[in-house]
Amino acid sequence: MQTPVLETGRLVLRPPHADDIDRCAELLGDYQVAKMLSRVPYPYDLEQGRQYLERSVARWENLAEADELGFHIDHEGELIGGLGFKKLQGTPEIGYWLGRAYWGKGFMSEALNAAIGWVFENTIHERLACEAMMENPASIKVMERTGFRPVGEVNCASVSRGETLPAIRSEMTRADFMRGL
Repeated sequence: MQTPVLETGRLVLRPPHADDIDRCAELLGDYQVAKMLSRVPYPYDLEQGRQYLERSVARWENLAEADELGFHIDHEGELIGGLGFKKLQGTPEIGYWLGRAYWGKGFMSEALNAAIGWVFENTIHERLACEAMMENPASIKVMERTGFRPVGEVNCASVSRGETLPAIRSEMTRADFMRGL
């Protein structure tokens, strides 16, 4: 499979680059962003970020064994967020984030539709899952708008907060996504 670059009306979704680290640190260093994510520490740890980006780049180079793949989201040539699929050897789970200045503009719904379409076109997966903390109604709305349907409540560990918070787990099938196109 060729490393993809996905283009939408306003966005470019591309594999991460090691030189994205400064922009990631800037955007993910905002507590309002980090506190809604499960794996991002606060304050943002630059060395951990570098290591994570190195692993993200390497995964695209070894797709057959990757259990996780990420895209960075560019708008007008600037990194504004990211999304990723983990558990690719089972039922993939999608996670996503945007820098605060880009919230409420429909960017994430646009990016998710492109990334989900790519997964269903390029893999045999029949179902995707997604989770969002209950206190994050904007993220829950993005899941619903994209076609995910709630299937239950789960616990979501937040590294930045050092605690576990209630979350909504939602799922989408390939058939549901294709009907929505």
